[in-house]
Amino acid sequence: MPSRMRISSDAAGSSARTTGERALLALSDLFLRDPVQNFPQSRRVQMVVDGAICAFSFIFVHILRFDGWPPVGDRERLFFILPYLIGARLSVNYLLGIYRRVWRYVSIPDSRQLILSAGIVSSALLAMRLALAYRVPLLTVPISIIIMDFVLATVGMIGIRLGWRLTFEKAKGVSQRSAGTRRRTLLVGAGVAGITAVREIGRRTDLGMQVCGFLDDDPGKIGTVIQGVQVLGPTTDLASVVRSRKIDQVIITMASARRRTIRRIVDLCDESHVPVMIIPVLFEILSNRVTVTNVRPVEIEDLLGRDAINVREWLEANRSAYQGKRILVTGAGGSIGRELCLQLMVLKPESVILLDKDENSVFEAHRELMTIGGSTRIVPTIADLRFPAGLRRIFRRHNPQIVFHAAAHKHVPLMEWNAAEAVLNNIIGSRRLLDCVAEFPVERCVMVSTDKAVNPTNIMGATKRVAELMFQAESLTNSRKADYSCVRFGNVLGSRGSVIPIFREQIRAGGPLTVTHPEVERYFMTIPEAAQLIIQAGALGKNGEIFLLDMGEPVKVVDLARDMIRLSGLTPGEDIDIIFSGLRPGEKLKEELLIAEEGAGTTQFEKIFVAPPLRYDFHRLKMRIDELSTAADAGDDSSIYRIFSEMEIGFRPAGESPIDEGEARESVGAKA
Repeated sequence: MPSRMRISSDAAGSSARTTGERALLALSDLFLRDPVQNFPQSRRVQMVVDGAICAFSFIFVHILRFDGWPPVGDRERLFFILPYLIGARLSVNYLLGIYRRVWRYVSIPDSRQLILSAGIVSSALLAMRLALAYRVPLLTVPISIIIMDFVLATVGMIGIRLGWRLTFEKAKGVSQRSAGTRRRTLLVGAGVAGITAVREIGRRTDLGMQVCGFLDDDPGKIGTVIQGVQVLGPTTDLASVVRSRKIDQVIITMASARRRTIRRIVDLCDESHVPVMIIPVLFEILSNRVTVTNVRPVEIEDLLGRDAINVREWLEANRSAYQGKRILVTGAGGSIGRELCLQLMVLKPESVILLDKDENSVFEAHRELMTIGGSTRIVPTIADLRFPAGLRRIFRRHNPQIVFHAAAHKHVPLMEWNAAEAVLNNIIGSRRLLDCVAEFPVERCVMVSTDKAVNPTNIMGATKRVAELMFQAESLTNSRKADYSCVRFGNVLGSRGSVIPIFREQIRAGGPLTVTHPEVERYFMTIPEAAQLIIQAGALGKNGEIFLLDMGEPVKVVDLARDMIRLSGLTPGEDIDIIFSGLRPGEKLKEELLIAEEGAGTTQFEKIFVAPPLRYDFHRLKMRIDELSTAADAGDDSSIYRIFSEMEIGFRPAGESPIDEGEARESVGAKA
């Protein structure tokens, strides 16, 4: 959202500053109040600035070339070519996407694009010079002028962008470091977290904050003074308090604030043009101590349409189920697998065995887990689930008691284009794992599924639904009486390849943000919530049940895109555009979490529900899996689609598949 930061200072502090600091502070009053609107961020203004730089460059190099104002003939050529040169430079800049990039984030890739753009136009001038060889004097620019103009125009266009970024950052830094400068801060929430924040701000003068008041919706607190700070009113008065008290920033100091409340406060701050920060909720810091050093910008995870679960409470409730156990996690290098391992470490198992076929992911996960310390042994292993010999060797060597199966191909369009690979990895790999679970003394086995397994319209969802049935079948036939269960949830915010990282990349590049369809809705959860639901299923599941998290209301992806643009300090439709690319192969507008016949019962945890296994002909399931394996080995995608359609799993393909490579390239967009 746009940030307005008013800079206030004492007279004493002001007199002690250097002239340079005073100049930077004056600039910061302009820059920090509204950096998007007070400096060329719109395409139109950027083009005007670049046009002026190009005009100055071309005229100035003529003056250098002729050691003064050029002679009549050269002067005529200068003013004849100048408008065409400016138009060419601006056009090439536009075609290369330079005017979609945000100046505050200018970097080396942006400089490369500007050098390329200037080089293209200068090369055209050079080609004309060599081809015409003074036969058309008005079009033959001297080579020395072409070279000097290329250098000066490039330096000018890069320099203005770099200068904006450096000046903005310098002004911001000086304003915050200055001895007499204090950011006038309003705290929203006069509870324990708010009181703790006031105490620490009072101790930490280096933070550069001055608390000007509280806002709290508790009528009993309004008008009272807490730690020397008055509660000025309810949160609905935020806009008037910001104006009357000249507030520079707002901090939400409610450690367990509801998502709806956070969204409302963020919207009020946006309307008041004041930046907003937040104390992390308890599940993020897993600690009872909330301090100002935990303050961070409001992120998209804070604006989910529901309240987050209390991970700390759930972890403590499951300690006895995992303490001292040997735990194997497949897909341990992925976003969810790694978070699962991190949370398991809190429960003090004997060992955590990291299994993945991507060595780099295992290396990074192992290094991260080793920094935690403790007595738990971390065992990195590399294996492909489809090859039973290597998998059996890992089970024999490490003898896991609990298995979490998080390894899978998950990207819907990619699996439409690679149906055979989806079957081999998600179904045959799961079967190989279940064979090992049945052969060795495993106590519990949990599979990570997806909402796309419900009435699937794509290959990925169909493979996950079949894998669910395989786990349920195993719970009925495994003579060793291991406990089996599945976990089903929606999109995970921040996981690799998910919509949030893609949107962040697109915002850094200046947009546009790509959404498949304006009506696409998805259920969202955080990575810690996803990992905790898996841990819960491992403790509660016995007979192939499917566990679900209360995901609240689905969120429109286009609303998510708008929120991310606003939280980046930009304006949707002005600074960053949103475009619609069309539904990709296998996607549907809305996802479901339950098959109609499943129903859902409650568990001892408020937000976790359980669906019992549906009746199914599991002998026929084994035959169908053999058929799928044969078709996948042969690369016969059409047979794979046919078998899924005949399996009575609700599979109804969306669109024509498989897709040729040309269509695949055209369909790449943001994951919804």
